[in-house]
Amino acid sequence: MNNTKILVAGCGSIGLRHLKNLSFNRELKIAALDVNAAAQAAVSAIDDRIEFFNDFNAAACWKPDLVIVATPNHLHMKNCLWAFEAGAHVLCEKPLAVSMDEGRAIVDAAKKAGKIIGVGFTERFREAIEFIIAEACSGRMGKLIGGRAMVGTYNTLLCAKDPRHRLEAFGSIVLDYTHELDILAAIFGRVKRLECFCNDLAEKELKANPSLAAALVQYEKGEIVTIHFDYVQHPQRRNFEIYGDRKTLVYDWGADTLEIHDFEKRGFEIRRFNNVRDEQFVREHNDILRAIRERGVPRVSGEDGLKSLEVSGKMIEKLTSLKC
Repeated sequence: MNNTKILVAGCGSIGLRHLKNLSFNRELKIAALDVNAAAQAAVSAIDDRIEFFNDFNAAACWKPDLVIVATPNHLHMKNCLWAFEAGAHVLCEKPLAVSMDEGRAIVDAAKKAGKIIGVGFTERFREAIEFIIAEACSGRMGKLIGGRAMVGTYNTLLCAKDPRHRLEAFGSIVLDYTHELDILAAIFGRVKRLECFCNDLAEKELKANPSLAAALVQYEKGEIVTIHFDYVQHPQRRNFEIYGDRKTLVYDWGADTLEIHDFEKRGFEIRRFNNVRDEQFVREHNDILRAIRERGVPRVSGEDGLKSLEVSGKMIEKLTSLKC
């Protein structure tokens, strides 16, 4: 797709990472949109060939083929609908929206406009996660019975430009780590039952609301998964496990290593990966461009985005009722 025009809306850290990785492809025409004119300096530092707009009407007149929505979560619906009206396909950063109603409105608008909507779950393009999903769905693990997803990272608060946001916005910890919810949905499908727990016991200078959220989830075929998110552990830890009656997979995100426990073999195999985060973005871009070119479906579609959004919404609703 020579001379495809891609507009990145929102020039925060993720938007700038999109721009950096898009700039490597000289066949693309790239532009950035941010209402903060001061963002132009950061964009120009990446590549001075990138056009910059701080006005939505001017950006629409540029007639982008694809808009990558990398604005704050609460603006996703508004910006996606604007992009469809401008005649563009959309790759929206995760989460798709802040509620199921808004998420469904985005998916419905894409269908009405005849446009493709993809969701930016870049971890789906991590080699280890690709392997885990393929193995879990292949039948080689036997009957799947459950799993575990754990993220513990005080570092997110330390690196945040404004850590107060996560204290003021209840349940932000759940939306921050919807990657886990998306991967679990790709493996197990829809959620049948969910129970939540939370606390604010940690005595830390920086806090979220809540600082710890956990869930016990039963999926539609009966599989049971435990989910644990906290903004307390430091150094950060992140683990993901899938259990079958023939194999168990245990992934350490930090070490990028996967333990494969085959019940017919002694011990376990360790598979080592060498993930490069920027390569995930490049592969994600190539995937959405393929979907546009072939009029196909991106790896993570709008409907996929709704699945994880449904779970995060239920978690936040349950956590709110607990008044942690």
